[in-house]
Amino acid sequence: MEDCDGFRFRESENINFHKYYISVSNATYSKEAKSVQMITRFFIDDLEDVINARISNPIKLGDKSTIQDVYPYLKDYLNKKLQVKIDGKNTMPNFLGAEYESDQIVLYIEIPAEDIPEEITMKFNAFIELFEEQKNLVHLKINGKRKTMLFDINKSTDSVKF
Repeated sequence: MEDCDGFRFRESENINFHKYYISVSNATYSKEAKSVQMITRFFIDDLEDVINARISNPIKLGDKSTIQDVYPYLKDYLNKKLQVKIDGKNTMPNFLGAEYESDQIVLYIEIPAEDIPEEITMKFNAFIELFEEQKNLVHLKINGKRKTMLFDINKSTDSVKF
């Protein structure tokens, strides 16, 4: 046992730490913008790892002064990992920007939708290639109704009706 400021800690080689891999997104429909506006949160280190696994010149995330320099990488990754159908029609998400909050990066995405969606289908497989335990949650609020989509290694596509 080790002492540290009056506390006693037991040393053990059998302690297993399990890291959880989850992203959380919130999406709402804006009548004014005629779009589904989505805010996605990723841990900076996880996003940096998946992007660097895909490119030859590694990038460093976390520096607020250079965040716009990494926009092309963020946009490219999202375009490959997020696909959306609104009322049966393929719709291309638009990456609007990002900002850092503590150990997370917040991504702002807009998905065009002329009318209030009746059905949304998404394929969202971010980080699955790096973390088998990855789960991606998308909470949607459309026309006053709330629905949640859950994506993981076994389910990369989900659909909800409003």
